[in-house]
Amino acid sequence: MKTFDLKKYLMGIFAIALLYSCDENRNEPGWSFFNDMEQSQAYETWSENPNMPEGKTMAGPVEGTVATHEHAYNFVKTPEDELKAASLTNPLVNDFDQEHARELYDRFCLMCHGDNGDGKGFLFTSGKYPMPPASYKAERAMNKTDGQLFHNIRAGFGVMGAHGPQMSVEDTWQLVNYIRHLQAEQN
Repeated sequence: MKTFDLKKYLMGIFAIALLYSCDENRNEPGWSFFNDMEQSQAYETWSENPNMPEGKTMAGPVEGTVATHEHAYNFVKTPEDELKAASLTNPLVNDFDQEHARELYDRFCLMCHGDNGDGKGFLFTSGKYPMPPASYKAERAMNKTDGQLFHNIRAGFGVMGAHGPQMSVEDTWQLVNYIRHLQAEQN
């Protein structure tokens, strides 16, 4: 007469459960106890979002907030504030990291201002944007101080949007140095 062996019975149940948990579809986790944690309700970066102001998913930082490693830059996109920013001095004028600055330029400026800073970037030459971006080699740009260029990058200028929320202060100064490098190449 055979006796009931609890150990074998539990091992059999464990083996069946283990085999049952294996499936061919690796995109589904199987049983889900917390669906709201698995199935993301996130919105894509450029998609419309009814929960955000103006329906934009990609919004800038909250008004008045400053990153912990930054200092407050309280200037806005006005000609008056650009003149105030003219007195800012470039702390990295002697610490130009050309390779890093070129990466920043490629990321933030190249599409509009072009490879040489002449305003002939892809968005303009392709006809996607009808208004020519400013040339760094124009007399108006050559006569700007480093502080004014810094302000134009951080707060925006004309139809150009503000890049201040997207880059650090040090990176902005490196970009100013790179613009000066492009201007010097012309001369």
